[in-house]
Amino acid sequence: MLAAIPFFQLSVYNLHVPGVGVLPIDPWATLVCIGFVVGLEMARWRAIRIGLEVRELVDGAVFTVLSGFFWAHVVTVLFYFPERLSESGIMAILRVWEGFASSGGFFGAVVGAWFFYRVWKKLPALRYADTICYGFPLGWFFGRMGCGVVHDHIGKVTRFPLAMDFDHGFGPWVDGATYATGVRHELGLYEAAYMVLVTALFLWWGRKDRVPGFFLGAFGMLYAPVRFVFEFLRNDDLAHQDARYLGLTPAQYGMVLMFLVAAAFFATRDHKGWRGVRLSGVGPKEPPAAEPPVPSEST
Repeated sequence: MLAAIPFFQLSVYNLHVPGVGVLPIDPWATLVCIGFVVGLEMARWRAIRIGLEVRELVDGAVFTVLSGFFWAHVVTVLFYFPERLSESGIMAILRVWEGFASSGGFFGAVVGAWFFYRVWKKLPALRYADTICYGFPLGWFFGRMGCGVVHDHIGKVTRFPLAMDFDHGFGPWVDGATYATGVRHELGLYEAAYMVLVTALFLWWGRKDRVPGFFLGAFGMLYAPVRFVFEFLRNDDLAHQDARYLGLTPAQYGMVLMFLVAAAFFATRDHKGWRGVRLSGVGPKEPPAAEPPVPSEST
């Protein structure tokens, strides 16, 4: 069966800037940055509609993302490449640019948002964090596209028609003297495609005001099961493959935890008690105030 997606790969582009020199443009980093900007803009748009302070939303989003990247790297070192600790000690942790695990990033984002809004700013943390999460699937789409175009997550050989044909290109990961070949799952592109659906759902649900925590819980319940299944499609025949513990990747254990926490959290939200009004214009649409009582003319 022919793969529907022919092999393609984006490489670092060396931009020659007069008076500066060569400026390398990394496709993964570029798409991640685009994802941050568009995801933040989507969250900012909602913040305006529900009456949140935009500056606090933006500052908190930046802090949340930085915390996410840091913990994504920590999880990478601890669970994917623990040998780095014995080789480099604490420097393995401090070299935060050397690898990221998205499951650790989710944990770090939650910690970062909680610290920024609840501990530091003394603001309604759930309200702000939920608004950031509203824009997250769109940002994640671009992030996973970045993974897809550089082939960070090559999967197993398959006959799936939406897989990628590595026989007609040069796969990036080498196993001895053999490049990745065959029709294989390209998990970065799969996840990006799924984020299109999740973004559409969030836009639909976002037409109304929602109880704080709605989008946080919904994302966890929508994302974790699909990611858990996708992890089974990762390659196990190339030199570059994920660590496994009792047959499961660290991300799969993280997804089980994410789903359980998200489902329990979502179930405890007071969905019926929340106003759930349709949003339009700027600021939350409150119900009209009651008419003042008419003074009695009797004496």
